[in-house]
Amino acid sequence: MPPFSGTFSYKNDNLYRRLIGDGVHMVMERLDPNIAKIRFEVQHPVAEDTQAEAPIIYQPIQIPEGVTLIVADSAIPAARIGNDFFIVTWIGNYLVLRGGNVLFRIFNQQSQAIQFAE
Repeated sequence: MPPFSGTFSYKNDNLYRRLIGDGVHMVMERLDPNIAKIRFEVQHPVAEDTQAEAPIIYQPIQIPEGVTLIVADSAIPAARIGNDFFIVTWIGNYLVLRGGNVLFRIFNQQSQAIQFAE
């Protein structure tokens, strides 16, 4: 199995963005401390006459055709909001499939902090 590609935290507003092919990026974004959404976007073309330090602009797209999200332990489709994004929670493990093949996995790390009283 390949190594982990990164982590996502439900404790901050940092986005997790990863190129998944064909110019499409998967983006995981926190909605609240328990729920995140997985959406997709493409990099907006930058005009050639702009300066090199111009920010990269991403354009949201619908969930690519053939991409599905399932709850890993049950193979039940996860929540999908129209054709715009999927909903995930920190509790579950998920598989994102494209054409029936695993594109990536999302694992709950099941860790807990322990704090003793002084």
